[in-house]
Amino acid sequence: MSNLMCKEKPFEYLTRKNGDKFSADTINNWYVARAYVLEKLKDVVIGQGSKQRLQVVITNDSPLMLCVARQVALSAHYANFDETHPNGTLITIVSQNKEIVEELKKEEYLCNLLSYCKLTVNGSEPTNANTYTDIEICVVEEWSGNVPEGAIIMTEDDVNSFFGTKKEDDIFCIDTRKAVMIHRMYSLGSWIDNLPAEDIHSAQRYATALNVFQRTLLRKPLTQLVDDKKWASDLTTVKNGLSNVFCADCFESRAAGVAQYAKAQGITDEEAWAECVEALSISEHSRWVVEKLIMGYRPLSEKERINIECMFGKERAQYRNQLKKNAQDPAHIDLCSFANLRRINPFDMKYDSFLMLAIPGILERLKTNK
Repeated sequence: MSNLMCKEKPFEYLTRKNGDKFSADTINNWYVARAYVLEKLKDVVIGQGSKQRLQVVITNDSPLMLCVARQVALSAHYANFDETHPNGTLITIVSQNKEIVEELKKEEYLCNLLSYCKLTVNGSEPTNANTYTDIEICVVEEWSGNVPEGAIIMTEDDVNSFFGTKKEDDIFCIDTRKAVMIHRMYSLGSWIDNLPAEDIHSAQRYATALNVFQRTLLRKPLTQLVDDKKWASDLTTVKNGLSNVFCADCFESRAAGVAQYAKAQGITDEEAWAECVEALSISEHSRWVVEKLIMGYRPLSEKERINIECMFGKERAQYRNQLKKNAQDPAHIDLCSFANLRRINPFDMKYDSFLMLAIPGILERLKTNK
């Protein structure tokens, strides 16, 4: 795959749950917001053990800026997050719209995230105060202009200025090479499936699978992420593909955080990845939860969980897939805290750990594919 071939436009395939298309303006806003936010966050380095907390202020509630808030929620995830003492990203949105929460709950913006993340509106008591997500939303009617230390201020003028300096191809097309490599990871099958659930964050346990991944799948010629026929007819396929894009967008920040940790501890990068894999896995699970909520998924209901607990083997797998692929109301068993995931579905935790350990190899592969 050449540089030109890897430029794709996946956002056009995303539709509402009822099958209706999003407006062209909304789709354009997603592309602009993604390019802008990734640029603004590229120098934010927060590694394991850091006391830093990213704060972002969105200074108005135009459709473009609400898409910016959405993209921050998709992209700002760091390995110092702890579910028992939440210190995730704080997004403050300035709005005098009395219906701003309902606006944010629209599918083009934050959708189901607001029902599960910590939310404060104009100084009210927060909802979901004990959330397991690493994104917190705060809505204020006015902003004093005082900038919290380390905060990033995002204004519409700044977004428009950024847009004016870029070529359209750099905004409205996405380099999907990393996303393609993530997609290939899931074809490893038994190399990961057969790993025991014990010591699930031990880097050594993944050595053979990583070797197979790096020596075979990463060396194969790169292909397109978007399969037009499948993406045009299956919303679940679209959302899975976009999940790989959003995950890949965090690779560089994760690598920078590990490098920061390695320097602080006086150890090699390889040693740092091994020591950070559990914290990275927790962060990746939270990132995935936020993304799935924004993409319209919800946790299982109590009745659905009871149903699953009464099923086994193929029947259980089929029921889970049925819930996930319900386009109008998709639900996923893994939408829970990391602590509960260990109890409910530890099998899927292996993929988070493997993926985090695969990041250095994927980034190295990109260097040789210029």
